[in-house]
Amino acid sequence: MKNRLIHPSSREVVLPSACCLPPFTTAGFLTTVDQLFAQALAQKTFSGADLLVAKPEMILFHKSWGLTRDGGCKVDCHTLFDLASLTKPLAIAPLCMRAISERKFALDDSLQLFFPSALLTTATKTITIRQLLSHSSGLPAYEPFYRELILVESSQRRDTLLAKILRAPLQSKPGAASCYSDLGFMLLAMILEGIYGRPLDHLVSPSLLPTFDGTLRFYGLKVATDPTLPPERLTPVTGAVAATEYCPWRKRLLVGEVHDENAYCLGGVAGHAGLFGTAHGIYRLLVILWEAHHGSIQHSSWTAEVVQEFWTKQSAVPNGTWMLGFDTPSPQNSSAGKYYSPWSVGHLGFTGTSFWFDLDEEILIIFLTNRVYPTRENERLRSFRPLLHNLVMETYHGAARH
Repeated sequence: MKNRLIHPSSREVVLPSACCLPPFTTAGFLTTVDQLFAQALAQKTFSGADLLVAKPEMILFHKSWGLTRDGGCKVDCHTLFDLASLTKPLAIAPLCMRAISERKFALDDSLQLFFPSALLTTATKTITIRQLLSHSSGLPAYEPFYRELILVESSQRRDTLLAKILRAPLQSKPGAASCYSDLGFMLLAMILEGIYGRPLDHLVSPSLLPTFDGTLRFYGLKVATDPTLPPERLTPVTGAVAATEYCPWRKRLLVGEVHDENAYCLGGVAGHAGLFGTAHGIYRLLVILWEAHHGSIQHSSWTAEVVQEFWTKQSAVPNGTWMLGFDTPSPQNSSAGKYYSPWSVGHLGFTGTSFWFDLDEEILIIFLTNRVYPTRENERLRSFRPLLHNLVMETYHGAARH
């Protein structure tokens, strides 16, 4: 079968293992990118990776390298990766867009509208949806809740976690400073579950988010109070999955089991982490959002006005880089490299995943790896990622100049 490209509106997800269109067909680019990945694999920057480069209307380059783990199968376009914090922009932000479009809540609604007053402090009750989405709520970046949550019966863990988050001392006054926070997105998931009356993994489904057809999904687990016992799978994982860490807490290599410990205690389904997916699934979702942003499609889930609001940098917080659920390139030493314009949306995932979409140049790079395999202490991806982005963008811009 000949290689062919599939527009993101198609529900078909069968893709060739590699595809390439100009300007990414030159021998110079193909040789250089293969050498770059060969070196990264030799240095154990990751065991496997998938790179997709696209314009909104088509995929320009898609190729995979390496293995799902040592002795595992080859990574290809169907390999699932633990997307980690990409859960925030790819699941929670689109669900919030939908809720706002449907007038379920408003960006400046505060937590006192969603949670019992007995759980709220004077400070936390004033936190707004906007502040949670833009990481300006004042909530801490991270807390190791899993150490206590694992001892609680699974049916009580969400309520236990909610109380702990809402009682957590704030790092700053809501709206005063930018601090990336997992806790804020845990709360957003609970708010969404409350207003729709369904668990998060049911909300992330084709009925509410049409692009979620298996290429992006949560894989639920029934988790015992002893983390060293293998969890029972509530959702079967089919196909190859890139391994992540050998977890010293769970005492096993994680394959198709969420890497984040707090998300694991919640059965693999949380607002800050837990989503698994492919590069093509991410591409389809982002392009539909892009089309809604430009008003070129009328979508029941996302109005143009709402998507435009989410993809606008929040200026109320001094020195912040955040939009609503999405990041923008840092002024210096950006993971996106040096060529992305300020009108770009993106995000990183702790496991080694990322996407950057330049809305001005209309160029998207989705880069998925398992850089935490076999240990999270591996930081080599930090220098590799901007090199890769620079190579892709130099190739793209070089062709545009000619």
